[in-house]
Amino acid sequence: MTDIQTLAVEVSQPLAEAKQFRVSNSEQYQAAGERLKGIKLLLKKVGDTFDPIISKAHAAHREAVARKKEHEQPLMYAEALYKQAMLIYQAEQERVRRAEQTRLEEQARQEREKLEARAAKAAEKGKEEKAAELMAQAATVATPVLETRIPTVTGISTRSTWKAEVVSKSELIKAVAAGAVPQAALIPDTAFLNQQARSLKSELNYPGVKVVEVQGIASRSA
Repeated sequence: MTDIQTLAVEVSQPLAEAKQFRVSNSEQYQAAGERLKGIKLLLKKVGDTFDPIISKAHAAHREAVARKKEHEQPLMYAEALYKQAMLIYQAEQERVRRAEQTRLEEQARQEREKLEARAAKAAEKGKEEKAAELMAQAATVATPVLETRIPTVTGISTRSTWKAEVVSKSELIKAVAAGAVPQAALIPDTAFLNQQARSLKSELNYPGVKVVEVQGIASRSA
């Protein structure tokens, strides 16, 4: 039987005993304490057995991750450069589209105004039929809707990612307090609150925060 197999047998026994153990008098309380110290010794033995193995595995893992990252970095940088160039091109094409769309909208507006002006003059001269005809023409003047001319590349797509940025925490807090924004918009900083609880203990008195004392048993091997 190997050392690890022997250790496996040793560590299984305390659990079986603990499942059956009950503390109902002072002698059993003391016995439980002694068994806790025995478990601490076994935990140290487990650590002495496996920690060197884990350290070697961690070292090998760190080296593999570092080598992988070394090979990935130039590719990821090249990927970022291509994506940036494509996004710049898309933005420029969208700028061109908007400019042309604005020009066409202005052109259509002017054409409608000209027809409406001619219709008004025709109406002044009593040419009601002609005026109605010109107004009908003005109503049919439409502005073409242009699309951005971006080439299609199989496997490549553009997506928009939306994110929120808090520019005024106090305003957000007020909005949550007023019920205008869900409470989920404010995530309590539990690390900070727990640190404050450890420091101030029962003296911690923050509105909306309850101090909870959790007791535990500490043990050592001797």
